[in-house]
Amino acid sequence: MHIAVLLILGAALAGCSTSGSSAPIPDASLGLAKGSVFDAPTPPAVKLADGAPGEAPVVPRPYVNAPPRIPHAMGEFLPITQKQNLCIECHAVKDKKPGEPTPIPVSHYTDSRNAPDRAGREVVGARYVCVSCHAGKSDAPELVGNSFSR
Repeated sequence: MHIAVLLILGAALAGCSTSGSSAPIPDASLGLAKGSVFDAPTPPAVKLADGAPGEAPVVPRPYVNAPPRIPHAMGEFLPITQKQNLCIECHAVKDKKPGEPTPIPVSHYTDSRNAPDRAGREVVGARYVCVSCHAGKSDAPELVGNSFSR
C-alpha cells in the first residue's frame, strides 16, 4: 500500500516543473559549486591561527551574541573534554582586564533545563566542548558572501 502511494506521488512530482518546460536542470547549476555534482574538487589548504594565547587580537563577532572566534592556536589544547579542558583553566576569570583572557559568560554556568534561574560554580554539561560553538580563526575564504548583521 505505502509503496504504491510513493510510486504514484513520485511519478506525479517527476512530471512537475516550475519553469513550464520538462527540460532537466543541468547538474552544474545545482548547489554552491560551479562545476558538476560528479566532480570531486580538492579544497585549497587553509592556515589555522598559530599564535599563542594572548598574542593575537580578538576577532570581531559577525553579529551581537555570536560565539567569539578563537584567535590563537588550539592544537595543544585538544581534545577538549569535561576532564581535560585547558580553555576553562585559562578563561575561568571573573572580569576582563586588558591583556587577560575573555571570561566565560554566566550562561555557560547555567543549567537551562534544570535550573535556568541559577548559575552554578562549574561549566555545565555540553558547554565543556568549547569548539561546538567557538571556531578557530583561519585564513579560509567565505564560501558565499554574507552581509548579515543584527
